Amino acid sequence: MKIIECDGKLVCTLDGHFDTLQSQKLEDELKAHLKAPQSVVFEMQGVTYVCSAFLRVCISVAKIVGAGQFTLLGVTPPIKRVVKMAGMSELFVCE
Repeated sequence: MKIIECDGKLVCTLDGHFDTLQSQKLEDELKAHLKAPQSVVFEMQGVTYVCSAFLRVCISVAKIVGAGQFTLLGVTPPIKRVVKMAGMSELFVCE
């Protein structure tokens, strides 16, 4: 997990398995960097699994930064299905 600020955006490069423990680590690290209004991007090319705790982190980020300011990029088809099944595809961009 790598979090950097670039051109006014907070870019989080994520990889691996995002179970409850990893999701909590992500949330804790984001607290130090996150401010509203700010665009946030999760680059997820290397993410192989997400649990409901990860989805909760996404909802929290989307609420903090505001409508249209949160994006998931490089999402694999299985994870995209999870986001869609959870009804979150309207809360943030998932590409």
